[in-house]
This record gives sequence, C-alpha cells and structure tokens, in this order.
Amino acid sequence: MDNYETEEQQVEAIKKWWNENFKMLIVLTIVGLGGIIGVQQWKQKQLVSSQTASIEYDHILYAIQSGSDTPIEQQVDIMLSEYADYPYAALAAMLEAKKMIADAKLAEAEKKYQWVVANTEAANLKHIARVRLASLMSAQGKNEQALQVLNVEPGSFKATYMETKGDILVALKRLDEARTAYDQALQAYTAIGANAQILKVKRNDLGNS
Repeated sequence: MDNYETEEQQVEAIKKWWNENFKMLIVLTIVGLGGIIGVQQWKQKQLVSSQTASIEYDHILYAIQSGSDTPIEQQVDIMLSEYADYPYAALAAMLEAKKMIADAKLAEAEKKYQWVVANTEAANLKHIARVRLASLMSAQGKNEQALQVLNVEPGSFKATYMETKGDILVALKRLDEARTAYDQALQAYTAIGANAQILKVKRNDLGNS
C-alpha cells in the first residue's frame, strides 16, 4: 500500500482496494478451503480403506488359522484388486500362497508371490516374496529362473538372499559358487547378530573347495 498523508486517505485507499479486489479474494478463499476440504476428505477415505483392508486381512487370516472350510480365494482376489496399494493385500497374497503350497498347488502359489513382487510398495514384503518365490521355483526344478529372481539389490535381506542362492546353487551342483554364497550369508548373519546354525551345518557339509 502506498503512503498517504492522512488517516482518512488511507481508509479511502483501503476501501477502494477492497471494492476492486474483494471478489477475487472470495474466490481464492473458496478455492483454498475447497483444497483443504479435499485433502481432508482424501485422508479420511484413505483411513477408511486402510481399516477395511485390515479387517478383510484379519478375516482371511482367521479362516486359514482356524482351518475353516470357507473359501478364501474370492476374498484374496478382492484384496488384490481393491486394496493393492496397502500392505494387507501383499500379506493376504502370501498367506494364500502358503496355503496353496500346503495343498500342493505350487504353480498357483508362484503366481501369488509374483503378484507381490510386482505390485507391493513395501520393500520388506517384496524381499520376502522374492526369497519365497525363488525357493518355490527351485523346488519345481526351475533353478536358473530362481537365481534370476534373486538377482537384485538385497538391501538388509542380504543374508537370506545369499543363503537361498546357496541352496539353489547346491541343487545345480555348482558347489564352489554355493560355498561362496553360504560364506557371504554367514558374514551377513554375523553382522546382524544372528546365529544361523542350520546354515553353518549346510556350509560344513560342502567342505572346502
């Protein structure tokens, strides 16, 4: 605002400025409030969706743990299609995969793990799904493909990745590489303070190169 000689001139200038600009201010205020309300509505919707996904996951978990005959396939499919952005969808897929393995439906279980790897944003769940997928593929004789699944940056899951890689290399009779993988796994387990007794047994069984 410019400087004016008297208070009356200042008041008149303010009145004039308001008359020229009040409509724009009202519009901006409405837009601003609309944005705030929109954000709040979005947050509320996200919260409700997350709670619903959690409840649906609990239903699936209970059905599996209780040995219920209630089919869970449709419930899991709904989770994967409607709540894919939430970790509960990945958890539900891995639960169903575990049940499928118990029912000897290995190909179907493989698809569930593949879905998790391709869709979840939760890095820890993605790593877990990769390791389980690689082990499952190896169990079906797909060892070379299983190694490719593990051919990523493992982050904090290095110990598990290298142990699984060692298992697959043993299946391929590539024992020198398996020893190296197991040694790296042992080092990684030591770094996080894990005991890894079973891995030590597997490594000792291979002897020295």
